[in-house]
Amino acid sequence: MGLLDIVKNEFIDVIEFVDETNKLIVHKYTRSGNEIKQGSKVIVREGQVAVFLKSGQLADILPPGSHTLNTENLPILSKLEAFKFGFNSPIKSDLYFISLKQFIDNKWATKNPIMVRDSDMNMVRITAFGKFSFHITDSVQFMREVFGILGKAMTYDIVQYLSSLIMEAFAVIIGELNIPVLDLAVKYQEISTLLLSYVNEKIQETGIQISKVIIENISLPEEVEKLIDEQSGIGMASKNMDTFMQYQTARAMRDAASQESGLAGLGAGMALGNTLANTVNTSVNEQTSSQDNISQLRELKLLLDEGILSQEEFDAKKKQILGL
Repeated sequence: MGLLDIVKNEFIDVIEFVDETNKLIVHKYTRSGNEIKQGSKVIVREGQVAVFLKSGQLADILPPGSHTLNTENLPILSKLEAFKFGFNSPIKSDLYFISLKQFIDNKWATKNPIMVRDSDMNMVRITAFGKFSFHITDSVQFMREVFGILGKAMTYDIVQYLSSLIMEAFAVIIGELNIPVLDLAVKYQEISTLLLSYVNEKIQETGIQISKVIIENISLPEEVEKLIDEQSGIGMASKNMDTFMQYQTARAMRDAASQESGLAGLGAGMALGNTLANTVNTSVNEQTSSQDNISQLRELKLLLDEGILSQEEFDAKKKQILGL
């Protein structure tokens, strides 16, 4: 190091930090030997605080504004340091800038499917994902609990920590609500509110607060969704066969056109649709006929009980209806 470098190194510092990435929660100011000159200026911008740590101990916190470092505005740190003058550095400590702004669009998702009891499907696995926002509300608590105890300094580490808490909360809340899976779609807002309350209660000592939790999707395994689709199709067929046939024909034409043989496979598709339609029609007709027979037998039983029909007449009519 030359003489000019030595002289430059002893000039008063102007210390500030601008996060151009807009993603950093904590930024550590670095200087050779962690030496900060007495009389240096620290510029703390809105949405930031500057935190001094000495040997891992929280020393001083500077709010937004311009600060000149001396014994008057660093009373706690002054007690920890042997202040000297001249070119000797009076402050040997770590300086961190902490962002207090909102960090939005952080993702959370269930790592593994969650097993839940369901009134319709007995037992089912569900997955979910969404986004959340958070910010630092207490820089002292944050530095002590998260940075100091948990050892989490990077934004990624903190986001992963919060995401895991949301996943835990989601599993607990879904189990407690006991809502049928098919009804969860209309409960997103209610579940989000419960997630927010649950997680903030867990992290109230960390100086972090989650401001919003969004549920983007709660879904079933693909094979279960296919079964539900098939059940819906059968239900539609039993109510309106004409509509079902039109639907099946359109699907057959689409699938045939996508094959190498083109529309040559359309006949097979339509034949399959007709076969299915006939099967459903038969099933529906049989069900209707069975219900009619039961109604007739009930009416005959009333006539028998009232003495209008004899037992022999009732038995003969019963055999006729049942085709015996």
